[in-house]
Amino acid sequence: MTNSQGTTLAFLFAAFVLFFFSLTLLPPAEMYCRFRRPATILGVMQVVLLLLRIKFPAVHAERSLLIATYCFVIIGIVFNIILLTVAHGRCA
Repeated sequence: MTNSQGTTLAFLFAAFVLFFFSLTLLPPAEMYCRFRRPATILGVMQVVLLLLRIKFPAVHAERSLLIATYCFVIIGIVFNIILLTVAHGRCA
């Protein structure tokens, strides 16, 4: 495995873990108010991960790993935005 693939796998692993943390934060409606802060922290971590992946492009990485990293980060960010939007409407 080349160094670039190792870096891409590390980014993919981080994106995958943060994605599933975001997915577990989508609770029943009565719990939205409790998860605003963790959703914000996860969203910031995912944005930082996305910016790092963009800043340090993979030269020899496998394209499928790179695409998977971007997909998991973007979907995780979307889940957090949904949670924060719904929580804002319910918790005011």
